[in-house]
Amino acid sequence: MSLKIEFEQYRLDNGLNVILHRDEKVPVVAVNVWYHVGSRNEKPGKTGYAHLFEHLMFEGSAHIPAGKHFELIQSVGGLLNGSTYFDRTNYFEVLPSHYLELGLWLESDRMGWFLESLDDDKLKLQLDIVKNERRQTVDNQPYGVWLEKILEMVYPAGFPYHWPVIGYMEDLDKAALEDFKNFFKKYYGPQNASLVIAGDFDEIAAKEYVEKYFSEIKNLASLPKENIIFDYYNSGEKRQTIEDKVQFPRLYIAYPMPAFGEKEMYAADLLSDVLSSGKSARLYRKLVHEKQICQDAFAALVPLEKSSLFIVLATAKPGISIETVESETLKEIDTIINEGLSDYEIERVKNQLAVRKVSEIQTMMARADLLNQFSVYFNNASLINSDIDNYININKKELQKIAEKYLQKQNRSVLIFLPEKI
Repeated sequence: MSLKIEFEQYRLDNGLNVILHRDEKVPVVAVNVWYHVGSRNEKPGKTGYAHLFEHLMFEGSAHIPAGKHFELIQSVGGLLNGSTYFDRTNYFEVLPSHYLELGLWLESDRMGWFLESLDDDKLKLQLDIVKNERRQTVDNQPYGVWLEKILEMVYPAGFPYHWPVIGYMEDLDKAALEDFKNFFKKYYGPQNASLVIAGDFDEIAAKEYVEKYFSEIKNLASLPKENIIFDYYNSGEKRQTIEDKVQFPRLYIAYPMPAFGEKEMYAADLLSDVLSSGKSARLYRKLVHEKQICQDAFAALVPLEKSSLFIVLATAKPGISIETVESETLKEIDTIINEGLSDYEIERVKNQLAVRKVSEIQTMMARADLLNQFSVYFNNASLINSDIDNYININKKELQKIAEKYLQKQNRSVLIFLPEKI
């Protein structure tokens, strides 16, 4: 069921990866930049830097005043945003086709001339915004620290997924301007970036714009060498219970899984869909509908470049103990290990996944992002056309094998939230 997204790819002398994908059906163009840097490139005691840069790089560069990036794109009817993850940071604009040059100029200016505009006042302003974001989404949010605690349990101290993307408050409090400048010099140059232009554009003009705006940007430092290997599978069950301002007990179970792109990861991802994709999926059907012990129950795979994470969540109904929720949840997981899956379950999720994958690439923004994803992580953008086959070709035995190998007690971390005792 391979797809056919055609593109041209080349590199500038400074190392910038460039991908051009033309589609003239709609008169819009997406400009998408990925930097191969995320929270995993930070160090203990200096966390939250990548996420903070996502904010800072919208606040002006040498030739663009603070706030003008948003103003210029929105004034021509475009949209823009950015995001930070464990392994990458991305920025994008979607514009009417004839404003392609504007998008490329804006992206090039913050890539090549951002540091000239970074000062203590700008850093302090964005630090305050990020710290407030952490308070709202993590510290003062019911169950808000769940992922942070899971990461700390699954990944050993010092391993680059041990800390949250947003960073720790104590690290943000002591962040210094020089630390941020050095971080930018290492990771935000053209040699560590990939630019995708997707949509309705003239190829000759696009190449001229790329040459004009990006070719003179210099790399400010050499990329640090990485040798990151996760070798902590089956290292023993870990458990933690937190009493918090929550209304209902909630269970999280996390299992480390193989890295994004490995065959076993695709099987684990498909298995998470079997457990929780729709109301007829195993966890919802058994725990919510039939046994009526949970308000919600689902599983998800968090794909990471060095080691993925399989997470199961279940929230107890009023009057149901968390011990019952955990026991029944693990019973469903053990059933898969011991008995396997039905042909119907597997076919159902494969059909759902095929529809979802095809739907994902209908917009220029999504195509651009996926082209960058496969190019940055695997140096092979053409994987966008065969990614769906990694799921469709998985068989029943492979799914059961993944469950047998990874969904075991010695490979799990269990986090329980309980309402505070009054």
